[in-house]
Amino acid sequence: MSPLTILILVHAVVVLLWFFIASRFRTRQQAAVESVLVLLLPVFGVLILFSWRLVCRLFRYDLHHPEPFEDDREDFSISTMDYQADIVPLSDTYLLGDARMKRRLFTNAIKQEVVENPEILREAVHDEDREITYYAVSMMTARMGKVSDDIDAVEQELSKASDAEEREGLLARYADLLEDYLKNGYGDADGRAAKEQHLLEALDELVSLEPDIDDVREQQIRAQIRAKAFDAAHAACAAYEAERPQAEGPVYLRLMLAVAERDDAGVRTAVKELRALPVRLSPEALTAIRYWGGEARNE
Repeated sequence: MSPLTILILVHAVVVLLWFFIASRFRTRQQAAVESVLVLLLPVFGVLILFSWRLVCRLFRYDLHHPEPFEDDREDFSISTMDYQADIVPLSDTYLLGDARMKRRLFTNAIKQEVVENPEILREAVHDEDREITYYAVSMMTARMGKVSDDIDAVEQELSKASDAEEREGLLARYADLLEDYLKNGYGDADGRAAKEQHLLEALDELVSLEPDIDDVREQQIRAQIRAKAFDAAHAACAAYEAERPQAEGPVYLRLMLAVAERDDAGVRTAVKELRALPVRLSPEALTAIRYWGGEARNE
């Protein structure tokens, strides 16, 4: 056997050994690339790779576990992030097919106390996932208990308050708490009816103390409409409109009252008057005109 043949065989063995050893510590693709370098550059390929290994070891760079590329941008992967309301709307979690991921997002949101929408909680109560249902029921119960305790505390303070300014502040908080209780659907039918009556009484007194505050008058009329106290709402709307002519608030509430009473003529009249007002209408009023103004537009 000639010396050249021996050298070729030795070189082939070196290439195979290099691939076998390198593949144990790196991927097959990396081992193959290094083996090609050893094959094409006899002796020099091995020297180059050994030199590279030595330099990396001196500078303590781990070749087997290189540092991953760090993107400065925030990771928005659903599977790795905690719930953040500005990234994943909680209502959209019900579109997820992965039950475990949906449960994780929802329970994280509960723990962070960012669930404010009662509709989402009511939907979660009927979810097929028992853990989500448990958290939703627990949160609704806790919130109802807190609001009820706050209402009782304000009622006790009101029973002792005699100063008009003090009562005004307490009544405003009392009305807000009662509306929160009613809006979220807490309690049974009898309890809600009692809270509705207490709200109407509180707003009546609040309007008598501060008749010039438009927000209070509008809150009173909305509560009357919701409680189907239509006669009282008509009277309140008339008084409000007499004091605020050419204003949007009383006309818009009269439209809402006509809608609640299913008064088609009243709806058409209110829509026409809203359009004729010499003021810039709010988005709420414009939406109502687009929704309820079809017939009025044709006249």
